[in-house]
Amino acid sequence: MKIDLEARPSYVMAVVTLDKGEKFLSEAGAMVAMSKGLAVDTGFQGGGAGGLDWIKAALAGLARKFLAGESMFVNTFRAKQDGQTVMLAPAMVGDIVHIEMDGQKKIIVQAESYLASTPKVKVGLIWGGFSMLFSGEGAFFLNIRGTGELLINSYGAIEKIEIDGGYVVDTGHVVAWEGDLKYKLKKAGGWKTAMLSGEGAVLEFTGKGTLWTQTRNMSSLIGWISPFFSG
Repeated sequence: MKIDLEARPSYVMAVVTLDKGEKFLSEAGAMVAMSKGLAVDTGFQGGGAGGLDWIKAALAGLARKFLAGESMFVNTFRAKQDGQTVMLAPAMVGDIVHIEMDGQKKIIVQAESYLASTPKVKVGLIWGGFSMLFSGEGAFFLNIRGTGELLINSYGAIEKIEIDGGYVVDTGHVVAWEGDLKYKLKKAGGWKTAMLSGEGAVLEFTGKGTLWTQTRNMSSLIGWISPFFSG
C-alpha cells in the first residue's frame, strides 16, 4: 500500500495505491476517482456480513451520525489486482495528514476530521464532557486506536505542535491530539475580550503530547456568510 498526498495544504487529495487483496476505508462521499480494478462495498465501520458485529457497527454508526455529525457509513475499497488507485478528498477546502497507527497510541479526533483508514484502525465515540456542550464545536470526539494507516482532514492547513507543559487553542481550530494530554474548556479572557475581540471558548491543554490544529475555523466561516443569506 502506498499513500501520496497531493496539492497540500489548500486543495489536498490522497492518492491511495493498493495491491491485490488490500483494503482501504473512507468516509462515504470522499471518493474523487478510482481504478476499474477496485471493488467497493458500503457499510458500517467494523461491521461484518451479519450477526452481532453488524449490529454493534450499526449502533456505532448511528451514534456517530446523531451525536457527532459524522456519516453513518464508510466505503471499503478492495483491490482485485495490483497497482489499483483510489483518490480521496475532504468536503471542505483543506489539508490531510497521514498518521501511522502502531497499536499503542490513541488519537482523539474532532468529529468531522476523520477521512479514511485501513481496516484494523478502530474508530469509536467518546463524550467530551458537559462543558463541551457550550463550546460551539460539539460535545463528542472520535477515539481512534489500532494498527494501520489513518488519514485525518481539516478546514485550512494543518499545523503539528509538540506540547510539553501547556498550550491554549481556540475550540474551532482543534483537529486532533495524542499522548498524555489533558484539556479544560475556558474563556479566552474576560467579558471585554469576548465582546470586543470575537474570541470565545478555548481548550487549555496540559501535559506532553502532539496536537494538530487547523488554520481556519468553520464557525467563523458560517458567521461570515450568514448575513448574505438573511433578509
